[in-house]
Amino acid sequence: MLLKTLGVILVTALSAFTLLYWVTDNPRRDEIAAATEEELLEYGEVIFSADPAEPAAAGCANCHGPEGFGGEAGAAVVGPNLHSRSLAEKLKVNNNYVHLVVSFGGVVVSGNVNSAMPAWSAEVGGPLNVQQIEAVAALVESWADEADQEPIEEVPDTVEAGAEVYTAAGCVACHGANLEGGTAGPNIQTIGSGVITEFENFATPSGVDQMVADYDADPRMFLEKWVRDSSANYNDGNATGMPPHSEGAVSQSALQALITFLLAQTGE
Repeated sequence: MLLKTLGVILVTALSAFTLLYWVTDNPRRDEIAAATEEELLEYGEVIFSADPAEPAAAGCANCHGPEGFGGEAGAAVVGPNLHSRSLAEKLKVNNNYVHLVVSFGGVVVSGNVNSAMPAWSAEVGGPLNVQQIEAVAALVESWADEADQEPIEEVPDTVEAGAEVYTAAGCVACHGANLEGGTAGPNIQTIGSGVITEFENFATPSGVDQMVADYDADPRMFLEKWVRDSSANYNDGNATGMPPHSEGAVSQSALQALITFLLAQTGE
């Protein structure tokens, strides 16, 4: 009788424990996942940094700034702001986008093998292993996600605001801090037929005559079509090296300010 009673108690206790375990299992898993994510982001910050005292630092901050808000003029390479709604839009299309760019370099974005953004994956001769790339990619993705959650603000249509858009939208990465161009994009200090000629040095567009005609008719319209989707509007859908910038990535007010900034370089 005593053994039967002990058996019932033991079975009841085991059942209660099993029920408690299953009830608390999801919260426990969520807690573990959150802790793991926090560790990954912290490691990503180490990899991203340019701290000479940190052996794991890859020096991303040298080009993108210490907090990822973009490099400063005068740096060897001025990287774009990574707290970017534009980057968030790319991640919505391909959630592996950042991982691919970090792994294989800027060629993933522009198709230009001479991109200033190098490949970091050890698989292609870079210095970072898979875990390190995952950590820095997770960090950049968290920044992009935060930017995507922020309300879209109207950008004043001024040269000063347009200069900020130029940096934030990543134009600086290809066209240089002073619009002087580089290995990934042409000099755009002179907008109009000058930049179209420069563009021809990077690719052979099918719509050069239309580009010139559109610019002559309405420079703002030409630049809006070019920035929004150059390949669709002027190159029969073929890549031009100029990535598209949707309204989700660059708002209409931001685009108008950017165009104002660009046209100011020629006094128009």
